[in-house]
Amino acid sequence: MQSLEKCNLFVKGPAEWAAGKDYMGGLSRPVADEHPVKILRALDIQTGRAVWEMPQVGAAESWGGTLATSTGLVFVGEDSGMFMAVDAASGKPLWEFQTSQLWKASPMTYVFDGKQYVAVAAGQSILAFAL
Repeated sequence: MQSLEKCNLFVKGPAEWAAGKDYMGGLSRPVADEHPVKILRALDIQTGRAVWEMPQVGAAESWGGTLATSTGLVFVGEDSGMFMAVDAASGKPLWEFQTSQLWKASPMTYVFDGKQYVAVAAGQSILAFAL
């Protein structure tokens, strides 16, 4: 699970709901002097407790998620621009590729001509890697 440790202050304000437009019922702003951090966490499905954690490098500003495969890999993009494969059991990084981009989407996988690929949107590019 990709988690974001960050606080915002929410203030109720005059706002009217309109179809097709964002509605928060007020405003939000960051907490002064806070340093947000993103952490990749594996949770025990029975207890909800963290099995392992991998703090990530970067400003904690991107919104990409994760992709877990049946073969025990977790793909994730961190805010440093690094795209990586992590061992699902231990959290140990196994492979990485620097894209120097912020993530706006999660990785996905597909099969073409009998070969499996993992793809991810990085900035204005779509990158695909054969597994």
